[in-house]
Amino acid sequence: MFNYAPGLDRYVEQRRKKVVDGNQETIEQIRTLAGLFNNKPLVKELTLSILDSLSRCFNEIESQHNSTLLMISNLRFLFETCITTRILVAEESFKYKLRYSIYKHQLEKSKSLEEYALKDLRRLEKLSAEEVALEQQASSPDQFMETKIAIDKLYDDLDKEISIFLDMAEFNGAGFHKTYINSFLSQHQEREEQIANEWLEVKKSLLEDGEATSLFDFRGQLSRVEKELKDTRSWKVKAEGVGLLEMYNFIYDYTSSLLHSTSYSLLVPNQLEEGEKLMILGLATRIKRDALTNLCKFSNIPNMKVIHVES
Repeated sequence: MFNYAPGLDRYVEQRRKKVVDGNQETIEQIRTLAGLFNNKPLVKELTLSILDSLSRCFNEIESQHNSTLLMISNLRFLFETCITTRILVAEESFKYKLRYSIYKHQLEKSKSLEEYALKDLRRLEKLSAEEVALEQQASSPDQFMETKIAIDKLYDDLDKEISIFLDMAEFNGAGFHKTYINSFLSQHQEREEQIANEWLEVKKSLLEDGEATSLFDFRGQLSRVEKELKDTRSWKVKAEGVGLLEMYNFIYDYTSSLLHSTSYSLLVPNQLEEGEKLMILGLATRIKRDALTNLCKFSNIPNMKVIHVES
């Protein structure tokens, strides 16, 4: 990375600050004018949600200079969001794919959590059986003490295992703790059904949505809605489609080398140098600029100065 001569880093920061100030003006424009020049609720919802994500992500980059992982993970998220905004401008149908993929993500996340809860439940059942077997072997006071020590060891060993739902197993006892997991599973499955029902109603509404039916080949069939809305493109393919392939290659190589447990991240000191921090700040500022410009195009927001007058 560049190492600037004394004083030049301040010059670079001044130049960046001009873009930062411009970004803030654009944010005010978007917050004030979103929905006025494009009255589609879906466009306004996505615009404001993306704006919040951009601001939160960029603020973390600016404020977390000493955290390598926070800086580079937020840089990657910011870049992916920029790709998303470019696609929103380029593809009229993408707003539907983006907005309604949330149901797929929610259901997939729910299923994986449910599977792990069942795994932990099976582990408790195994421990319960071992506990019962030990208790049945005890027939004298000395054996009772040995049994207690052996059972304690079962729970001590359990504490060392990788799990999600077993933190309170020793406190509750395996048998009783199973009721907690079963209760969670019952509530979780109920919530999962609720999400699935919401998704079903959304699919029905999309069959009645004039714009959606003009953009997708639903053929009036519920079964085709999810298929038509599916977007299987990788981030690399998306980046290439909107002219960001070279930047994608750099950011993914750079961030992956530090985010993942590889020989590079394990053997090379991963504390960012000052030149790298300046590079990330500058790059993040310009990526945010690009994303904000795209949001303005997506929401048909004109380039006008917003003035707030206090009454």
